[in-house]
Amino acid sequence: MLTYDQFIDETALTMMRRVLDAECFRRAITRDSLHGEELALLIMTAFRGGLTTENELTERVRSWRP
Repeated sequence: MLTYDQFIDETALTMMRRVLDAECFRRAITRDSLHGEELALLIMTAFRGGLTTENELTERVRSWRP
């Protein structure tokens, strides 16, 4: 499990960006909107909490309601 003091590599960041971009597109919002930033925080928190695959993160963000 990844903890806050561990480094997140470029591959993981790229995957998280892909999840964020797909969900922002699905919701018709931009990454720099309030909801886009909330989604980004949700993705990062979920990843650091142990959801480390694209499918797990996608499932998590799709269940989020602002």
